[in-house]
Amino acid sequence: MLSGPLPTGAITGARERDRAVGDPYLLVVDDDPDVRTLLRIVLAKMGCQVRESHSGAQALDLARRRPPDAMLVDLWMPGMSGADVVHTMGTDPELAGIPVIVATGDTEASAVPGAFATVTKPFNLDRLRRTVWRAIGSRLPGN
Repeated sequence: MLSGPLPTGAITGARERDRAVGDPYLLVVDDDPDVRTLLRIVLAKMGCQVRESHSGAQALDLARRRPPDAMLVDLWMPGMSGADVVHTMGTDPELAGIPVIVATGDTEASAVPGAFATVTKPFNLDRLRRTVWRAIGSRLPGN
């Protein structure tokens, strides 16, 4: 299991030139700015580059322009829900391979089909970190 920043050059992808070599790039999608800020701080301390989005539609646009290594998406957002984002990504050849971690405050929520994993709010930061590293690792060659 990964426990820190990935070695330089470990992430590969069609648009790797768009980011600093070796820095995992994550897209955080949540309508709550406080949650986005918390996640940005936690992920940055993990050595990740983070881009934020306040909506599912905006996130899909950002992901098409610069595909992230993984996405962390709130399940319940106005307009396009996290489940809608996961479904749309699964049907889009440009986005289908990006692992999506769904975040929800609903402890009774079932797994979202097509999502890489689900994490609950309030976040257990150790579990969140492990889940993010697993998602990033799933994109490495041989996984």
